[in-house]
Amino acid sequence: MTFDEAYRRVPMDGTKDVPITWDLAGAPVADEVLAARRSLAFMYWEGQATDWTPIIPIGRFLYTDEFYEKVLAPFANSSSVDNPLVGPIWVKFMGVEKNGPDQATVTFCTDHGYWRHAKDNPQVRKDRANLESYVMKNVETGDGEHHWRADRRIDNDGSREAQYGEQCEQWAQHKR
Repeated sequence: MTFDEAYRRVPMDGTKDVPITWDLAGAPVADEVLAARRSLAFMYWEGQATDWTPIIPIGRFLYTDEFYEKVLAPFANSSSVDNPLVGPIWVKFMGVEKNGPDQATVTFCTDHGYWRHAKDNPQVRKDRANLESYVMKNVETGDGEHHWRADRRIDNDGSREAQYGEQCEQWAQHKR
């Protein structure tokens, strides 16, 4: 599989059970931002699946080798998830910070108000806003090209709370 083939398999707008609505106002047209969006969409795609075996291998194209081996590879042969995640999510681009010539952190605000395990009570969450950051690296890969890949996912990124927290809280109030 090529990188382009892997990218086409990622459901950028989510799935039937976990649709993703993007708010990309102010987002630059930058490869690291698109790569971070793919990484985020991948995580929610994986979370809603009951069989991870066809999904996890695509993570090799989205995440650094170190991240893949540590976080995703242990689940590559999982095929039975009893209580997957369901419900719509909304994602707003918050910002991108360059951490070096080949590194950047991309932060999103995610509204998790209706997102839950399938067997859980379907009430709307009170604490809906979630700052989610992806530390991206532009690395040379086995095809001899450079690709932006996520090296770290910071779910509930407290280090960005002062900068984006209030805006995220106000934004994350969608109705189903």
